[in-house]
Amino acid sequence: MLTIIRIWENSLYPFITLFNRPPMNARESAWQIILEFEKSNRHLDGLLDHYLRKAELTGKERKFIYNLVSGCVRHKSLLDWKASTFYHGKYKKAFDKLKVILRLALYEIDFLPHIPPHATVNEYVNLGKRLLPRSNVGLINGILRSYLREGKHLNPEKEFKYVETQIAVRYSFPEWLVKRWLSQWDVKFVEEMCAAFNDRPVFDIRINPLKLGAAEFVKNMNSEKINCTASQTFENMFEVTDIQALMSTKMLQQGFFSVQDESGYLAVRLLDPVKGERVLDVCAAPGSKYTAMLEENVTNEVVVALEIDHSRLEKIRENCIRLQLPTGWIVQADARNIPFKKLFDKIIVDAPCSGIGTIQKHPDIKWRRNMEEIFRFQELQLEILSSAAQMLKPGGEIVYSTCTIDSSENEFVIESFLQKNGDRFEIVEPPELFSPFISEKKYIRTFPHLHGMEGAFAAKLKRIKK
Repeated sequence: MLTIIRIWENSLYPFITLFNRPPMNARESAWQIILEFEKSNRHLDGLLDHYLRKAELTGKERKFIYNLVSGCVRHKSLLDWKASTFYHGKYKKAFDKLKVILRLALYEIDFLPHIPPHATVNEYVNLGKRLLPRSNVGLINGILRSYLREGKHLNPEKEFKYVETQIAVRYSFPEWLVKRWLSQWDVKFVEEMCAAFNDRPVFDIRINPLKLGAAEFVKNMNSEKINCTASQTFENMFEVTDIQALMSTKMLQQGFFSVQDESGYLAVRLLDPVKGERVLDVCAAPGSKYTAMLEENVTNEVVVALEIDHSRLEKIRENCIRLQLPTGWIVQADARNIPFKKLFDKIIVDAPCSGIGTIQKHPDIKWRRNMEEIFRFQELQLEILSSAAQMLKPGGEIVYSTCTIDSSENEFVIESFLQKNGDRFEIVEPPELFSPFISEKKYIRTFPHLHGMEGAFAAKLKRIKK
């Protein structure tokens, strides 16, 4: 008999807050984490990280739980639609506990082919016996066995009239977001982008040139039996699929590398700070761009990291210590009111954004964001860019970057800024290195299906000398 206790709003203990006893296996753990995510709408990474650090699990169990949870969140709409097809009644009114069990089971059947489907059905029927009222057990068994017989014939294109609904269900994205994308790009582009966002994520690694070169890094990776692929754009970047294996090695604490998506590193290279310049990194946490600049330009006159949040500011300091870099100047301040008097040669604004370009690594983002948030980010971004631009020397350059693909947070911000400041600032065309990523308006744009990177944006502006 289960004893349900109150779920505290700020709790970080999904397996304690929901139940008064620990889960029996990995599937039940995944079920509890997804339920906590559905109820709290908190960051999925935080829930997973907290649970996986505290629970006594084998490495295999950790990977399995991570796969189940992230996969079910990634494909939520598709899995729910499939389950609803075999459910008699209004599926929206079904208990969340039942929906999550069906979602997990269907994910295993469709996306984990190494597990025999009938074994999956048995596992989740038994899980239902343990967690749900007896009346639901037969329902789970009936829906899953019906799906095994008839599920391959399901097709959203036959079921739904409108293309935005078809895409929203097949690729599991909120319909409002699909409609927004279809207003900017054609159907083929949006479908390919959605499919790429749903691919299993790979991770980019930036090696620390003060510690080792590319050849030595590859040698270390081979000794750890971890596969890596060199970047086609930057010689100090590598792609890794098994990030958990890499993070468990001594190389992380030895300061040999940092995890940074190649799209984020593009913004650093676009800024291109050189020896003797004063450089400011605005909204700098967690410090990927800041540490990249320190690694490559340790002799700069000064490199300042500005961050409003103290805990995130400490993360910058920790990364500098781990990489054995000079911490430079790390300042806690609001980017809308920068507290310096002396101007800078180069500035990078890594603006707070919706993060929609990172959906491949963070699938929960598509369910947590809404249009109102995007407009709030837009207003904040323009404020921060305008504030940072006042700190730039005549002839100096500023890069504005985000990890979103939404034009409201990207092109609109730059064009709004230039409408007010076009007599003092101009767009700088990126050099040849960036040609695969340059839009017709001289902006840097990356997309997962076109470039194998996160969706991101960057633009470089120059303050005109008078």
